[in-house]
Amino acid sequence: MVNNYKNSNEYLYEDIAVWEKTEGIELMKSMPLNGNYTPKILDFGFGFGQYLFAAAYAYPKGMIYGIDGYGICIKEVEDKIEKRGITNIKIIGEEVSDLNRFEDNSIDMVLLYDTLHASFSKKKMLLDEAHRVLKKGGCLSVLPFHQGNWRDKDDNKVKYSISKIKAEITEYGFDYVGSCKVKGVHWEKCHTLYYIQKGNITIDMLERMDVMNFTSF
Repeated sequence: MVNNYKNSNEYLYEDIAVWEKTEGIELMKSMPLNGNYTPKILDFGFGFGQYLFAAAYAYPKGMIYGIDGYGICIKEVEDKIEKRGITNIKIIGEEVSDLNRFEDNSIDMVLLYDTLHASFSKKKMLLDEAHRVLKKGGCLSVLPFHQGNWRDKDDNKVKYSISKIKAEITEYGFDYVGSCKVKGVHWEKCHTLYYIQKGNITIDMLERMDVMNFTSF
C-alpha cells in the first residue's frame, strides 16, 4: 500500500491522519473477526484515538467504544469526531475499575494497546473483564510496548518476553492466534512534551511492533 507520508515533523499530524486511513484500516481489517463487518469494538485507553479512528474507518457499520480518563485526550478525540462527521465512535470519558457497563459476551474485539504495563491489579482486571465481555471466539488484540515495565503478581517490574506475555494471557481463557501483517505503532512520542519541544519527530521514527491477537474460549 502506498501511504504518501511526508515524513517531516511539520506534517507529523497530517501523516498520522493518513496512517489512520491507510495502514490503520489495513491493520484493523486483518484482525481475526471471521468476516464480521459490523463488529462492536472496545478500545481501552485510546489516548489520542489513532486506533479508534482506524477501526471506525475500517468498519463504518460497526460500533467503536473508547474508554480513557485523560481530559486532554477526550477533548481532542471528541473534536476530531465532530469535525470528521464520524457517527460510529462512542467515547466513555472516565477512569474505570471494571467494564461493567458492558454485558457479558457482548463485544467482538477488545484492544489493549500499550495498557498492560500498569499495576498487576489493573492488568488482571483488564484481562478478566476482556474475557467476560468478549463473545466466544471474540478477539483480544494486544500491543505490548514498554515490556521492561510490566508487573508480575507481586507488582514488581519484570522484563517480559513475547513468550511470557503469550503464556500469561492464555491463563485468562484465551488462545494465541498470531499477529497481523501490519505492525502496530507506538504513538507516545507524538504527544509527549519532551519530544514535541525537540521538534524532530516523524512518522517513520516511531516504534513499531507486532500486534498480538488472541481469541476467547
